[in-house]
Amino acid sequence: MSGLTTLPSKSGAELALSVERAYREAVILDRLGALWSLILAKCFLAQWAIHQYQIPISGLRYIWSLTLVMALLATVMYLRAHHLSLRLFPNQFRVGSAILAGLLVSGGFIFYAHAALSLLSFASAMAIASALMGTWSLARASLRLAYEPLCGTILWWCFAGFALRGSDNDALAWVGLGFLMAQSLPGFALARRTERKMRV
Repeated sequence: MSGLTTLPSKSGAELALSVERAYREAVILDRLGALWSLILAKCFLAQWAIHQYQIPISGLRYIWSLTLVMALLATVMYLRAHHLSLRLFPNQFRVGSAILAGLLVSGGFIFYAHAALSLLSFASAMAIASALMGTWSLARASLRLAYEPLCGTILWWCFAGFALRGSDNDALAWVGLGFLMAQSLPGFALARRTERKMRV
């Protein structure tokens, strides 16, 4: 025998493990992002229902605060269950994280212009925020070479137009639908496709 073996070389095995780890982390973060989008969709739609049907409860106390606290605890448990540390700027997602950070800062300026300076109506602020979310989906589609976030981009920009033309309360519904249909569903679909690719 010439010493040939069916076992992969050490460098080949390390490369395979590295690729598998990258796919696994991408799936986990895609699912996590989709779950958070679903949570935000629930909060926005519930807040819309409270205003629309004049339900006598505090949305901030019973919808947003309780939901976000429970979601944060569930996120920590989810990451610990998958042995993944919470990193705001993971190396393999550095570009996407930088784009997302820029969009969050832009969203902060929009909120400041609406709440503190009264330069924007609530509907206008939500429309601009929806357009920014569409830009984030477009960036994800380019970075991941995936069509699911691209579909989300088109939906986000459509919802941004609807929010801009509607009332302040209707803007809550459009943003909620955006997080549901343009962010959460494409996120789950992308995670599913990446998981299938990992198993091949």
